[in-house]
Amino acid sequence: MTALTALAQRPEGAERQERKFTGTVIDGSINQPMVGANVQIKTVTDSLLRGTVTDGQGKFEIIRPNIPQVKIEITFIGYRTITKIHSMREPVDLGDLILLEDTKVLGEVLIEGQVPVGEQKGDTTSFNANAFKTRENAQAEDLIRKLPGVTFQNGQIQAQGEQVQRVLVDGREFFGSDPSIALRNLPADAIERVEVLDQRSDQSRLTGFDDGNYTKTINIILRSDKKNGQFGRAYAGYGTDDRYSAGGSLNLFNGDRRVSILGLFNNVNQQNFSSQDLAGVTANASGGGGRRFGGGRFGGGNNNFFVGNDIGIIATNALGLNYSDKWGKKVNFTGSYFFNNTNNTLRQLTNRETIVNQGLSQFYEESLINNVENFNHRANARIEADLNEKNSLIITPSISFQTNRTFSDRDALTYASTGDSLSALKSTSNAETQAFNLANNLTYRYKFDKKGRTLSTDINTVWNNRDQFSDLLAASREYRRNTLDTTTQETNGLNRGFNYRVNTTWTEPLGEKSIGTFGYQIANNKTRSDQKTRVFNEENLPVLDTALSNEFDNKFITQRLRSGYAYTNNGWNINLNLDYQNAHLDNEAFFPTEGVFRRDFNNILPSANINFRNRETGFSWRIRYRTDTDEPSVTELQNVVNNQNPLNLSVGNPTLGQSYNHNIFANIAKVNLEKSKTFFTFINYSATSNFIGNSTFVASQDTLINGEILLRPGGQISQPVNLDGNWRVRAFATYGMPIPKLKLQFNTNTRLGFNRTPGLINGDLNLNDNIDLSQGITISSNISKNVDFSVSTTGTYTIVNSSLQANLDQNYYVQESNIRLYFSPNNGKLFVGNNVNNMLYSGLSEGFDQSVWLWNIEGGFRFAKNNKAELKVVVFDLLNQNNSISRTISDVAITDVFTNVLTRYGMLTFTYIIGNFKEPEPDNSPWNRGRPSGGRTW
Repeated sequence: MTALTALAQRPEGAERQERKFTGTVIDGSINQPMVGANVQIKTVTDSLLRGTVTDGQGKFEIIRPNIPQVKIEITFIGYRTITKIHSMREPVDLGDLILLEDTKVLGEVLIEGQVPVGEQKGDTTSFNANAFKTRENAQAEDLIRKLPGVTFQNGQIQAQGEQVQRVLVDGREFFGSDPSIALRNLPADAIERVEVLDQRSDQSRLTGFDDGNYTKTINIILRSDKKNGQFGRAYAGYGTDDRYSAGGSLNLFNGDRRVSILGLFNNVNQQNFSSQDLAGVTANASGGGGRRFGGGRFGGGNNNFFVGNDIGIIATNALGLNYSDKWGKKVNFTGSYFFNNTNNTLRQLTNRETIVNQGLSQFYEESLINNVENFNHRANARIEADLNEKNSLIITPSISFQTNRTFSDRDALTYASTGDSLSALKSTSNAETQAFNLANNLTYRYKFDKKGRTLSTDINTVWNNRDQFSDLLAASREYRRNTLDTTTQETNGLNRGFNYRVNTTWTEPLGEKSIGTFGYQIANNKTRSDQKTRVFNEENLPVLDTALSNEFDNKFITQRLRSGYAYTNNGWNINLNLDYQNAHLDNEAFFPTEGVFRRDFNNILPSANINFRNRETGFSWRIRYRTDTDEPSVTELQNVVNNQNPLNLSVGNPTLGQSYNHNIFANIAKVNLEKSKTFFTFINYSATSNFIGNSTFVASQDTLINGEILLRPGGQISQPVNLDGNWRVRAFATYGMPIPKLKLQFNTNTRLGFNRTPGLINGDLNLNDNIDLSQGITISSNISKNVDFSVSTTGTYTIVNSSLQANLDQNYYVQESNIRLYFSPNNGKLFVGNNVNNMLYSGLSEGFDQSVWLWNIEGGFRFAKNNKAELKVVVFDLLNQNNSISRTISDVAITDVFTNVLTRYGMLTFTYIIGNFKEPEPDNSPWNRGRPSGGRTW
C-alpha cells in the first residue's frame, strides 16, 4: 500500500481538469458534521491509492484516481464503515454521507470495555491502535509489539511469519524504506491504525495489473489531530563505566508538509536504523547465516533505551533528516538524508564440526578479536508526479557513500576426531574499504482514451564502485611434521558494476472484469573486478602473487517476453502470467591467464496469484506461485583465492550457471471484528534446481591450490558449484484472542520448517536436513497505560541430519522466556519496570550449553505539564550474565559461536517530550456549536 500513486483523470469527453471527489460526512446519531473521519480511495482489491480526513465542517476533497473502478471507504472508530464502488462515468460529488454507530461494537465497549481489535480488508489487515494499551510516552514499537501475529526475531520485524521490509507513515516513506526508524521515532499515542499488507510494485499499482511482486509492509496511520504540529523527544544520560546515551527526534508536521530530524549518540549498542547502513560492520568467523541467541532488549519508561541485542560493544553517532510534501496539485515528494558512524569491538569463540565422510569429522576452534569502524552517508528520494490527465511518473533515486576500516586478530586450531592436532594459525589483518552506490528507478505510465488501456515503462539503473586495501600477517603450524609457514601480503581490490533493467508493459481491457498484459524486459548485470595481491619475499620486497590475483569481467544479459491475464469479480482476484526468458552469461578473464566462458539459458517462467475475500465474514485466502532465476555474483565467479584465513580458503568458479526457483505460498486470514479474534496461517514451499552450493575440500596432506598455494593438513578450501536437491518448507500459524474479564490478550504461534541443503565434501555429496519445530505463547495485559505486563515463552527444537553421517546426533533445543512488568502507581508520575529474560541452550557443543538470565530494572518519575519531563535510573544486566550464542548449519558443517555483548552498567537519564499540536479549525455553524472538535472518540 502507498498513498497517492494513482492520479486523477477526466472522463472521456470532459474538459481538461482533475476530477475530485467531494462530500460531507455526517454523524447520524446527532445529525452533525463529523470532524476527522477517514476517507480512503482504494482499488477494488483494497490496496490504498489516496487518503484524507474530513475538515472542521465534515467536508472532504480528494482527487479521483484515473482507473476504471475505485472503492470509496469512509471510516470512524465505533461507526459502521461506508463502502461504495465508483465507476469512471459516475458523478464525483458524493453529497452527504451518513455514518451510523455500530451497535454491536458499542455493546461490547459499554459492557466489557473492549474496543474492536481490527478488521481484514482484502490484502490488508487493519489494527485499531485504541484496542491496545501502551505506557506513558510509549513509542510506535511498543504498540507494534502488541499486535497479533507481529514478532521481533534477532532484531528483524516479522508480521504473520514474514519479514517486514518497509514501514510507511500515512502511506509515505519515512527515511526511505528502513523499517526501524519509524518505529523508534514516532509516539504511540499519535497512531490511529496500523495496517499490515503485501504492498504491490509501483508499476502494478499504476497500471492496475498485478505483476506478482509484493513487499511485506506496515503502514502507520496517524491520528487526524496529530498531523499538524510539532512532536518528538530529547534525552541524555550518563552511567557507570563511562556509558552514555543522548539524542532525540523532532517532527514538524503541517498538513502535507512533514519534516523529521533525529540524532543518536551513545556507546550502549543503541541503534534506530537497519543493517543497510552497517555493511561490513560485524564479522562472523563462522561464515554463512544462522541463528543468534541471547542479547537483551529492555524497553524503558520512555522506550528510548534499546540496547544489548547486538553482538560486540558498539558506539554510534547518527543524524537524519526526512522531508515530505505535496508540491502543487500534481507532485508528491519524499526525501531523506542519513549519516551514521559506528565503532564495534567484537570478540568471538568459534567451534565448528566439518563432516568429511561417513564416520569421519574434523574440528575447528577459533578465537577472534575484531574492531570495525564504519562511516555511511545515505540519501534517497521518491517523486510521484501527475504530469497531465494521461501521463504519470514515479522516480526513486538513491545514493550512498561508505568507508569501512577493519582490524582482525585470529588464533585458530584444527584437530581430528581422535583429538590429535592437525594445524594452527595466528594472524592479524587490516582492511579499508571505500564504497559508492548510485541507483535510480523510474516508472512511467501513459493512459489511452480507452479505459484500461495503458503503456508503462519501468527503468532501473545501479552503478557501484568498491575499492579495498588490505594486509595480512599470518603464521601457520603443521603439527605432524612440526613445520611453520609465514605469510606477509598486501591486496588491492577494485570492483565496479553497472546494472540496468528496462521493462515495458501494455495493458488491454478484455471486458469489464478482466484485463490482459503484454511486455518485454531486458536487463544487464555488468561487473568488473581487479584484484592484485603482493607477497613480501625474503628481502622484504613485494612480489605479485598470480595465484591470489585476478582481473575478471562478467556480463549477464537477460531478455524476457511477458504475458498475463487478470480477472476480478465478487471477491475473487485471479492473475495468471507466462514469461519466456533468454539469459546469456559472458565471463572473460584477463589476468593471470586469459579465457572466455559463455553460456546461454532458456526458461519458461509461469506465475499465478489467486485471492478470495468474503466481505461479510472477514475470511480471506491467497495462493501464489512464482518462478524466477538467480545469476551468480561476481565474487562467486571470480577464480581468485581468498586467504584472509589461511586455514579456511575460498575461491570462485567461472563455470557457474544460473539457478531456477519454484515458490508456492498459500495463506488464510480471519479477523473477527465483533469478538476481536485474529487468525493467520501460511505454508510456503520452494525448490531450487541448479542451486549454488559449496564444494569443500579438506586436506589430509600437503596440497597445492592453483599450483601455487600450499594447503596444510587440516586446512580446507571451498568453491561454489551448481547442485540439485535444494528445497524448503515453512509453515506458520498464529491465533490471538482477548480475555475480556482479565483485560488480557492471548497469542500463540506455531512454526514448522524444513530445509535441505546439498553440498560436496571431498567430492562426496552430502544432504544436510534441518528441521525446526517451534511453539510460542504470549499473554499480555491490556489494562491501562499505568499497568502493563507480559509473559512469553518460545521453544524451538531443531533436528539435524546428514546423509554422510546418518547417525550423527546434532539436535539441539533453545527456549527463550520473558517476563516484563511496568507499573505506575499515581497515573504516570512515579514508575518502575522490570524485564527478565532467560535463554536456555541444550545440545550445542561443549561449553555452549547453558541457561542465561538477563535482568533489567528501571525506576523514575515524571514531572512538568502533562508528564513531559522524565528522570529515571536504569540498571542493565543486573546479574551480569548477558551473552550471545549462535548455531549455523551449512551443507557440510555445524558451527557454534560465542560472542561478547554489552554487560552490566547503570545509567541516569533525563528525557523531555515535545508536543505542540494545532486544534482543528472551529466550526461556527449553528448545528455544530458546542460540539467538541475532533469528532466522537472513546
